[in-house]
Amino acid sequence: MEYGSVDEFDRTTAQLTDRGYIGAGGGRMNVVGRPVEYRATTAQVAGLWPWSVGAGAPLIGTPLGSHLHTGAPVCFDPMNWFMRGSFITAPSLFVLGLNGFGKSSLVRRIVLGGVAQGITPLILADVKPDYRKLVEVVGGQVIDLGYGYGKLNPLAAGVLGSIVPLLGDLPELQTQVMQEMRARQVTLVAGLVELVRGARVRDFEETLISTGLRILYREGSGFTPDQPPIIENLLEVVVAGGEELQLDAGADNPEEYHEAIKGLRRSLRALTQGPFGAVFNGHTTTPIDTNATAVCIDVSHIPQGDKKLKAAVMLACWADGFASVEAAHVLADAGLGAQRYFQVVMDELWQVLGLGDFMVDRVDELTRLQRGIATSLIMISHTIKDLQSLGSEAAIAKALGFLERARAKIFGALPAEEIARLDSTVPFTSAEEEMVTSWSAPQALTGEALKPGQTRPPAPGTGKFLLKIGEDRRPGIPFHMEFTLSERESGIHDTNQRFSEFTETTASRGSDEGSAA
Repeated sequence: MEYGSVDEFDRTTAQLTDRGYIGAGGGRMNVVGRPVEYRATTAQVAGLWPWSVGAGAPLIGTPLGSHLHTGAPVCFDPMNWFMRGSFITAPSLFVLGLNGFGKSSLVRRIVLGGVAQGITPLILADVKPDYRKLVEVVGGQVIDLGYGYGKLNPLAAGVLGSIVPLLGDLPELQTQVMQEMRARQVTLVAGLVELVRGARVRDFEETLISTGLRILYREGSGFTPDQPPIIENLLEVVVAGGEELQLDAGADNPEEYHEAIKGLRRSLRALTQGPFGAVFNGHTTTPIDTNATAVCIDVSHIPQGDKKLKAAVMLACWADGFASVEAAHVLADAGLGAQRYFQVVMDELWQVLGLGDFMVDRVDELTRLQRGIATSLIMISHTIKDLQSLGSEAAIAKALGFLERARAKIFGALPAEEIARLDSTVPFTSAEEEMVTSWSAPQALTGEALKPGQTRPPAPGTGKFLLKIGEDRRPGIPFHMEFTLSERESGIHDTNQRFSEFTETTASRGSDEGSAA
């Protein structure tokens, strides 16, 4: 039997091409003209502005990927956009995005680009670790901290203390460095004390710490900036007391003094014993080498449940790293070394900020030290909710200041409510809001289990990011990052290695069971 039309109507369909339908009335064009492009201010094209998406992408900095809409290459890193492009007023970047969408891989790409340009990356507290493999591949320095792995002396002042003897011919500069070193030591010890007790250091206690350090470094004491004391020595000086310390505590006699220092004595004792003492009460095992290609301090050996100790180690590592940067610049200013440029990565920022309002102040002090020391700063967190869930309004305002002071922001996949929270700080256009929230959508619940040799497919929004600068509603630059062949072969981005081994094992077991059946 034949099927077809038997009436008088012609039901044939015109052929569709990329230039229209072929045939009468099809609208086919032999030549398609280029659409007219206009450039205007937001006031002149106000009706188009809310739905626009950025298309410009300067070719300055580390190649990150291709533009999502134009396919053009997108290049960016905070140091180059600050020094060569003048697009941002400070070399700082805040990266915000949900877990599992390539946030750490993006930062590793920026770090790798910095290494290629002679910029020394300092990953001062690698929690997972996400950057250890990269630093090993480029021949950098890896420092292990944790139970049985190594110690970090908060009173060592790192490289800053070791360069003091080199400045003997420059007494004014030497005095300046000593004062800077003392200020950093007091800030760090006060921060550690606050972490131990879970409350702020009292004003006279901070003065006691400063005076105790001054006594320890007196001539004839045996301690020098390059041969520093340890926390236990500071505790002994505070307990011993004396006229100076008694005046600092506002005590009229030794009995009043010992009553006043009881809280500080307990806190310093806690830093010399138990988990804190295992890390902080001793001389630094491996000092930071600022001449290394890259530096990574691996703190993943500290158990996940020990949040206080992990936060304390992160705070101490950041302080030690910034002191090392300052030391390199002092040597350059004195003509004793070449000018160096650094890139500091502060990952998992929420782990420290979530411990209390007092820790926000300490991190705030550290981030402000970044200005004027030829260092780009990259801060990473999951969502702005991490910053807005702190205790007081003052702490929230300071934490949000980290995001505001970052002159460049990169956003990965985010939920819709996160965009609403960001609106007062970093406004999104309607098109950007729809785009960023769509990246966090899960995969369709279809398909079969992975077979042996198959790679795990990424989530739909993996590797997609939006780069924004400024505080107005100007469009950002959406781009997609893909790994290069050398990155894939080196394995520096493989943060799911254990899961890969599990997939291969279960897949092979399933194959064996199928064969047996």
